[in-house]
Amino acid sequence: MDRDTMDDDPKVRQIRAAARTLFLRHGYAEVSTASLAKEAGVSKETLYTRYPSKEAILADVLEHLITTPEDPGPADRPAPATPSELEDELRHFARHLLAELVERDYIELARIVVAETPRLPHIGETFRRAVPERALHRARDLLAAARRAELVGDVDLDAAARLFVAPLVIHALLNVMLVAPAEGRPADAFDIDAHVALVLRALSAKERTS
Repeated sequence: MDRDTMDDDPKVRQIRAAARTLFLRHGYAEVSTASLAKEAGVSKETLYTRYPSKEAILADVLEHLITTPEDPGPADRPAPATPSELEDELRHFARHLLAELVERDYIELARIVVAETPRLPHIGETFRRAVPERALHRARDLLAAARRAELVGDVDLDAAARLFVAPLVIHALLNVMLVAPAEGRPADAFDIDAHVALVLRALSAKERTS
């Protein structure tokens, strides 16, 4: 079942919402597929026709937090054709990604993954594939389109994607994940305009000749 079909399936939405609630309430390891099915109001057979395993449900919950249907990724948006369009796309991407990274439920699920990974290593791998790798792939696709349009130099796209995404992840880590929750306390501001300008300057810089 592809992503669009899943998002249109009411049973998938019920299972996803139930999983999000139970994982946050009890932790991943303590939640069984039977309890997931009961919380979602579906049969175990229905659950397994949508997801092959509990790990797949966790991956979907995490991925859905980082990439929502209301905000299409770079592959679904027109490729930038001018420097200003590229700057706008990078700002759009950074705003959306940062908003998702500092979203409280995402942070709590990330804490669950960190806690469970020593005992269940595949959970960490699931998280890595569903969240950081997807964000890096989206950034790489956008920068690849920019390189084809000669809006950035002939750069290593994987390194460029990491250059763009890593500061956003570090900001979320230092200012939200490692900080005790506090009602009404907003995360410290991240200057997206300055970040995008710095990345573009680095990617557009001409190599110095020796």
